[in-house]
Amino acid sequence: MIGKLPPALAMVAALAPFALASQRDWTGSAACGSCHPAELAAWQITPHAMTRSRFAARPEARCLACHGTGEAPAGRAIAVEVGCEACHGAGAAYAEDDLMRDRPVALALGMLDLSTPKLRAASCMQCHTRATRGKPFDPTAPVHPVSKVHP
Repeated sequence: MIGKLPPALAMVAALAPFALASQRDWTGSAACGSCHPAELAAWQITPHAMTRSRFAARPEARCLACHGTGEAPAGRAIAVEVGCEACHGAGAAYAEDDLMRDRPVALALGMLDLSTPKLRAASCMQCHTRATRGKPFDPTAPVHPVSKVHP
């Protein structure tokens, strides 16, 4: 598959599995929302956005693996919220508008593919391994429903 990509993209795709996110690779949900305001607004009213309210103090790293965004528990969490990048991947490499609009390039640069129900469920089930607030978890339910579809 890499042989069919343009040379520059082939190199990015070949190196992508070896790249590790660092602190500067995380942009934060507000940065994502500057181009995706409807998604940000829809997310802001979800339990994912309000994770901080569940903890009296900053939670331990082991908790932030699911209740935060960043590299916890192995590294630092950038936010005590399940922000955009908790699901979509650290965004600095693909956040530029021209890169984000080129889906194969964005995916090669670290954006996680959540385009099918199976991929979304696999991503969600990394944290949602049991009922949420006493209700069975539905991995097919929309996380931040928005009517606008992105290319």
